[in-house]
Amino acid sequence: MTANNEEEFRYPFEARCAKLLQEIREVSELDVHVARLEEIIDLFDVAESVFEEIAEEDGLPLSRRIQDCFFRYGSVEAAWQYRRPETALVGEFKLHHIMSAIGNMRMTRFWKGEDDDERALYKDLRIIDDTPQTGSGRMSLLRATPGATDPEVWFFDMRQGAIPMELDYPAYLETVMVTKGVIGWQYLYCAPELCGEGFFPLTDGLKEMLDVFPDLFPGPDYTDLRSRLEERL
Repeated sequence: MTANNEEEFRYPFEARCAKLLQEIREVSELDVHVARLEEIIDLFDVAESVFEEIAEEDGLPLSRRIQDCFFRYGSVEAAWQYRRPETALVGEFKLHHIMSAIGNMRMTRFWKGEDDDERALYKDLRIIDDTPQTGSGRMSLLRATPGATDPEVWFFDMRQGAIPMELDYPAYLETVMVTKGVIGWQYLYCAPELCGEGFFPLTDGLKEMLDVFPDLFPGPDYTDLRSRLEERL
């Protein structure tokens, strides 16, 4: 990646992605395995053309709020671990280019579903964020129902299946900016009654996040995350 300056970025959200990765790299208490912007996808590098094609080919006239989150990179990716001994605090995200996600990252490439309801749901789901470095089997998805301007966001954990989130796509990206991809943060935006077998092994890491992030990453307000965790314990 070239030097991080505003002249490098054609779209405002790209600068925010670069700043996120810089924040992760600059914290000495983190062991950072990956923090990178993948190469720009030349065929999908003009926002207007991308969203016109998504509307025409996929039947998704995505809202201006989603369009304002456009980035040209194939993905925005980070994987890291807190350096404290016996830590449970691990983070990873891999945010995929919106066109690549909708066109090529179908859930059914990985899981077909076990019954008719699952199979119907999974046909609509497109992977927007996953965890290839840790191989945790967790991913976040857009439900690409034709006609949707603000598609639902779902979270998949192979231990628990797919569950809806209480965030839309822009809010999802905003929360990645705050959580830095701490493993399992998505459960905090799923209904408490759905946070079961997949959630409880991750609570130590989420507690540790809220203990140390105010010092590691001062600035964000962690109040909502803290209350959501308490509600689900």
